[in-house]
This record gives sequence, structure tokens and C-alpha cells, in this order.
Amino acid sequence: MTSGVFAPLSARTGRARRCLRRGSVMVAAAVAVFAGLPEAAAKETPWALRPSTRPFFALLGVGPTAGIGGQCYAGYYYGQSLYNEPGFQTLGCGGALKISQELGFHFKGTGEGPAAGLLVQEELLGYGYFGVIVAPKFSWDVQVLKDVGFYVSPNVAIGYHHSRWFGHPTMRGGSVQGGVALKLALGDRGLLYTQLPHFDFVFGPGYSMVRYDFIVGGGISF
Repeated sequence: MTSGVFAPLSARTGRARRCLRRGSVMVAAAVAVFAGLPEAAAKETPWALRPSTRPFFALLGVGPTAGIGGQCYAGYYYGQSLYNEPGFQTLGCGGALKISQELGFHFKGTGEGPAAGLLVQEELLGYGYFGVIVAPKFSWDVQVLKDVGFYVSPNVAIGYHHSRWFGHPTMRGGSVQGGVALKLALGDRGLLYTQLPHFDFVFGPGYSMVRYDFIVGGGISF
């Protein structure tokens, strides 16, 4: 009678132990899965979007610059005033179309962190205007996502501004630029970027203008 009473209890105890073992295995498996998520996420990031490992870069961009304040060219040449000369396609005082080139390198030896380079920009405008900016530039590329080559890049450049209207003397001054760029590395070789927001203060004899740049472009890292 006693063995008949305890036999079912023993069977139930064995089933409970087996359930506990299965539950322990499932918990251990779940812990292993969650512990491996960061590594799995890194492996799932497409190679084309991984962070850049190359320190040098060359960029080419184009876009409008719009005058938002200041004093336009106020000089009188050959009896003709240049004060408030119209901007390119209603872009305001000092507005123009910019072509931007940049060459630089990162101090850390990868595609992030502090960087220095040389910025060269050409300005095209109606009414026979042409301008050039040459400026040393400093930037800091901050990687936003751990395993993706997406960067927020605050930057500043201070340099020389050379401008001229057709038939008028050359005007020489300075340029102070600053803002934030967004950059995306592609395949550890290509780059896409945009300057947003970005401001350019140009000044010289008879003029001082604040302009807003919107430049988009691409480049390579090497």
C-alpha cells in the first residue's frame, strides 16, 4: 500500500525535475541570445555602411549661398555703384552658387575625431561676378551610431576671400565660416555629405555680409 501511494509522487517528482531542467536550458538559451545581440547587430550592419577606417578624405560639393544680412558691396568704380548688387536668383545680398572642394585628414588615423584640411570654394553669380575662398578648416567628426559610418561634424574655417565683377577692380577680404555637416561613409571608400546648417561671413573694403550655405556633395576616403 505504501509503495503504491508513493510511486505516483515519485513519478510526479521526476517530471518536475525534468521540467526544471528544461526551464533552466531555456533560460540559459535566452540569456545567451540577449548577450549576443550587440555582436549580432554588428554583424548585421551592411559592410557598405560600416564606419570609415581611412584618415584622409577629399570632398566635392555644390549648392547655393543666400545673403541673410550685412552690407553689400558699396564701392564706386568707373562712376557705377555696386551697392546692393542683386543676388543670384533672388538669393539676396551676396547670394551666389558655390562649388566647394576640401582636402583633409583625421588625427586619430580613422574616419572619426578631429580633422584638419584646406577648403577652396568658387562663387558664381550673374552680372559677371566671380569669387574665390581659400581657408584652412578644422572639423570634428562624431560617430553617432556604434556600427554605422554616420557622422555629425561641427566645423570652422577662417581664410581669404577674393572677388571681382567683370570690368571692376578686384576686391580682397576675409571669410569666416562655421556650422555642422552630416556625413555618411560608404564601403570604407566613398562619402556623402551635406552642410546643414552652415554660415559664411565675408568682409572686405566696403562690404560685410552674412550668408547661409546649403551644400551637398560626395567624395572619397583614403
